Amino acid sequence: MEKIIFMEAESGISIERLVRDYEFSMASRHMHDAYEIYYLLEGERYYFIGQQTYLIKKGSLVFIDRGQVHKTGLAGNPYHDRMLLTFDEDPFASFFSYYGDLDIRHFFSKHGGVLALDTVGQKEVESLLLDIASELREKQEGFRFAAMAKLSGLLIYAMRYSAQNESGPAAVLASTPKHKKVAEVASYIVENCAEADSLNTLASRFYVSKSYLSRIFREVTGYTVNEYINIHRIKKARQLLTGSSLNMTEISQELGYDSITYFEKVFKKYTGTSPLKYRKLAR
Repeated sequence: MEKIIFMEAESGISIERLVRDYEFSMASRHMHDAYEIYYLLEGERYYFIGQQTYLIKKGSLVFIDRGQVHKTGLAGNPYHDRMLLTFDEDPFASFFSYYGDLDIRHFFSKHGGVLALDTVGQKEVESLLLDIASELREKQEGFRFAAMAKLSGLLIYAMRYSAQNESGPAAVLASTPKHKKVAEVASYIVENCAEADSLNTLASRFYVSKSYLSRIFREVTGYTVNEYINIHRIKKARQLLTGSSLNMTEISQELGYDSITYFEKVFKKYTGTSPLKYRKLAR
């Protein structure tokens, strides 16, 4: 059963609370251009973020950066109660940085991942999230500003809580053999995306069968091994296109693509534009 407690949305921001008591795993290929804040009120879940899988429990606050691969999955009892807030960069980035104290890109770059809250922290975060939902639902005068102010308060609270509780409960990495193996492979791909050219070579490198690696990698991340390789190659391509003077052929070779035509095809698949147009727009 899935029960929707609330689901509120306004231009550029949405928040929902769902309770599920059946075996649910987030859809495959989950990556988007919005920022995401996930809060678990009850239950336990596995949460794959970037390269690692975390075991999150009641009071876990999760920050997902734009374009970051992430996926939740079953961890024991399927029952869980969670809130999910997503928002676009604009107009919130301008609002957050108005006084120069809170840069949204820097925040998610530094604080992305899992923050384990104590009882006091849980009450504060739940209150802020519920206030945001209330503003979006009731739409009283000034509700957009009020919602952004509450969201700012949530991010500031998370920063201060993290700084003041450095020795507090740490995020727990999933310890099953399956999750450990996927973390090893994913970390290697991130660091060596040009050399990690196929499922075959990775299976051989990590001493597992091709079929086993293919199955567990898709289960945990939502992506095939080759899709995950291409995602990180294209991330590196974006950096090279904006931060270097290498031409398209040189970038293609740097990323491990044998054909510039294939590189351009893959780049357009994941970005919606060609490498050359991306470079022109960025500059």
